[in-house]
Order: sequence, then structure tokens, then C-alpha cells
Amino acid sequence: MSLAFFNGKYMPLNEVAISPFDRGFLFGDSIYEVIPVYSGKMLEGELHLQRLLSGLSAVGIESPYSLLEWRGLITNIIIGAEATQMIYIQVTRGVEESRNHRFPIKALPSVLIFATPFTSPVDLSYPGCFATLQTDKRWQNCHIKATSLLANVMAYRQLYLEGKPQDEALFIRNGYVVEAASSNLFMVKDKVIYTPPIDNILPGVTRHIILQIAKKLHYQVHEIAPDANTLEKADEVWVSNSIEELKPIIKIDDHCIGSGKPGEVWREFWLHYQSKKWDGYEV
Repeated sequence: MSLAFFNGKYMPLNEVAISPFDRGFLFGDSIYEVIPVYSGKMLEGELHLQRLLSGLSAVGIESPYSLLEWRGLITNIIIGAEATQMIYIQVTRGVEESRNHRFPIKALPSVLIFATPFTSPVDLSYPGCFATLQTDKRWQNCHIKATSLLANVMAYRQLYLEGKPQDEALFIRNGYVVEAASSNLFMVKDKVIYTPPIDNILPGVTRHIILQIAKKLHYQVHEIAPDANTLEKADEVWVSNSIEELKPIIKIDDHCIGSGKPGEVWREFWLHYQSKKWDGYEV
């Protein structure tokens, strides 16, 4: 059983017991972070932890640990025998004596950290994914990595009910496609890369790495959100996150993207991403 850190103590993950009065459980009043680990090393761990601290600050939860202390806690949780794993961190506003919406809150933050092995489903043999456009029904602070993810879950439920459980949901807001239900969005047209700006979307760390790779490879990048018609006419479309990494989209609704197969630009970026995560080279 994996080791967990919970409220100041290390214990087997199956022994973690969360109070029914924890505000993370009752209200989703909490911030989370997911950090991929390869060969015992966090990929861009500093950026992930800075995003955690920024999220806590944005919702008014005081971080119980410094950046250096967070690193130490995570190091103790990493599973030595697993080449590929993810670290999950959740910080809630804490436990009160009763369920209460109003402030002030007299509670200390609750902290949970654990590791889980994972394998990305995407490699060079990946045939590509279909996607469906959906109206963005999420709250208006999508840049905060909060655990209140019901709208994202409902988007995946809709795909499941439509018989498309492996498809992606691409969110449209004010006429523009801004991101996927758990991923950032990229589009390629005539060897130019487009991605929505970090304006009320999650500032993905994988997104950041892709932009670094684009700079290294001398690709022109525009941080612009495409409308649906423009996206459907793209040469390539990808989504990115820490677990699936770079995933190509080959069809959106009834529209085939490019050749209907993962594109050459995606392949080039995917290979550079693998070098980054395993070899730790600086892009």
C-alpha cells in the first residue's frame, strides 16, 4: 500500500480518514495539485508547487508549509520502485465543528499527499482521439486549481451518455474554444501554433513545457483562442495535461482534423516532451 502524508503524519494510504466536517468534503473548499514524477524526479516541480501556493492564496487558505517544506514532504512520498508516478496534493480550508457556509472560519488547513503509479495512454502508436464541442458551464475562476470540478465531471458524463466515453469535451465560451475538460488546447495551422491565452483558464504546466519546446524549435506561437469554425479547419489539434501529456485530436463532432491522423508537428513535439521528462534537458 502506498504511503500518504495526512495532517502532519505519514501513514498507509488506506488508513487516511477524512472528517465529515472537512470543508473540502462538504463544499469542495480546497485546492489540489498533480505532479508527474519520472525516475524519482518531479517534472517542473517548482512550477507545480508555485501554482499550488498561488491557488491557496487566491482562495484565502494560508499554506501550512513553505516551498522547501513542500518539496521535502513530497520526496518522502515518492515510490522508489515506480518509474512513472503522479503526486496528488490536496489542501482544504479545514475541519469545523459544524457545517457552516459563513466566515470567519476557525480551522487549520487539512493536507493530503499521496503517490499513484500511472502510464500515459498516448505514445507514437496512438491513433488519435475524437472530441465534442460543449458549452462551458464552469465557474468564472478556472485559473484556480480547485477541487470543485462538478461541471468538468458532468462534461465527461455527457460523453458517456452519448456512447463516447473516450472522447474529449472541448469547451466553448463566448464563441471561442478555450480548453478541454481536463486539458489545455493547441491548434496547428500552416506550421503555426495557436493556444488560448491564460485568461480564466488553467495555466497548465504541460502547456508551459510545450511553449518552451516551440521556442526551442523556432515555431511561431499565437496565444489566441480559436472559434469552432477555425478549429475544425486546423491541420492539427492537441490537448495537453500532466497525465496524458500531448494527446492528438483527429475529429471534432463531424469534422475530420487534417488528414484524420496524428500530425507530424504533434509527433515532433511529443518526442521532445519525452526527452524533457526522462532526460531533464533544458528546453
